[in-house]
Amino acid sequence: MHQLPEALKRLSMPELTGQIGQSLRDAERELENAPGPADPLDATYADTHRFPPPQWALPTFAEAAGGNGMTYTPYRGDRGVRAAVAENVSTVLGIPATGPADVILTPGTQGALFTALASILSPGDLVLLPDPDYLSTERMLRYFGAEVRRIPMVWPHEGDAGRGARPSLDLEELERAAALKPRLMVFSHPNNPTGAVYDEATIEAIADAARRHDFTVIADELYCRLVFEGEEFFHLAAREGMAERTVTLLGPSKTESLSGYRLGVAVAPTALVDAMEDVQSCTALRAPSYAQHLLGRWIADDQDFLAKRLVEYQALRDATVKKINASSVMRVNASYGTAYLFPEVLTGASDQAVALALKEHAGVVVNPGYQFGPAGSGRMRLCFAQDETVWDAALDRIIDVVASVKPE
Repeated sequence: MHQLPEALKRLSMPELTGQIGQSLRDAERELENAPGPADPLDATYADTHRFPPPQWALPTFAEAAGGNGMTYTPYRGDRGVRAAVAENVSTVLGIPATGPADVILTPGTQGALFTALASILSPGDLVLLPDPDYLSTERMLRYFGAEVRRIPMVWPHEGDAGRGARPSLDLEELERAAALKPRLMVFSHPNNPTGAVYDEATIEAIADAARRHDFTVIADELYCRLVFEGEEFFHLAAREGMAERTVTLLGPSKTESLSGYRLGVAVAPTALVDAMEDVQSCTALRAPSYAQHLLGRWIADDQDFLAKRLVEYQALRDATVKKINASSVMRVNASYGTAYLFPEVLTGASDQAVALALKEHAGVVVNPGYQFGPAGSGRMRLCFAQDETVWDAALDRIIDVVASVKPE
């Protein structure tokens, strides 16, 4: 019988058996294979038919594919595109990038994360990771043999209407963990799944810890442009002394609905980008060549598009928060960014039981909270970027089904 490599065994995260009764991957497969409608409403990601890409996306791709783009670019991406990306992230976003050597184009931001981790980590390295955080990060870290230490988020009371009641990192725990000399910290910002946007003091505390204890940070800022109500966003790489120790992950897949083009961007010190290119050269080779040309227009040509999308998403967020908090079975705080909410289920039913019931009886697929770390237990992640004509009724079904699932 074929024996799986130890790295793949770690990837399935069997240590979750004590929490959810099976490994993470077995639980996810159970959800994938569970009964439900042939075409469920998938609330794990945005409806890109209701929220399509910018109008220039397809013509730009077609022009590149029609002869104006290279079929085989350098591994790190087309140089002209990388130069445009470097300029735009520096001037518009304020992320330091001296030129195309500081940028690598990857097959999705997920590819950028994997390539960066492969370029930094050795087995046994200590890595700091917020709890909760993006669902794939800890699995990747386990695959590379890293030791993971979770940094708790400090949660306000769910449903608290005050603007001061925002989630933040436990900075005392961050300092204790940083004193253990980690190799790396990884965090999503805005936070995925909660939609938290960290204030300047939190970002500076991360920067201060990294400088004093000499570790690298990967800041997954995929949603950094998707923040609501004029929320100010602070880029870690822009803090003093952090450009040389930060990998910033970006991309157009979410805010601009360009997921199908498989485009990711990493901005990092040139030496680290060189290492990432070496990894990419023997895995995916390059980001999709014709699609790369969309990144030359990304950020620069979508300001009006972004402004409209923020208004539409915020209206959906507010309506979703209102309906959830009017129920007796869930409660949630409004997110500050992303297209997600992370409501708490008040019934005591398990994450898996709720997710299975929602798929079968509500026709809705959700991300159960356990996917995001121990602090996610008892929650689910909902993507509210859905067609308004079906989302309100779907929320009614979600609430009804959640109320029907009994604790084990």
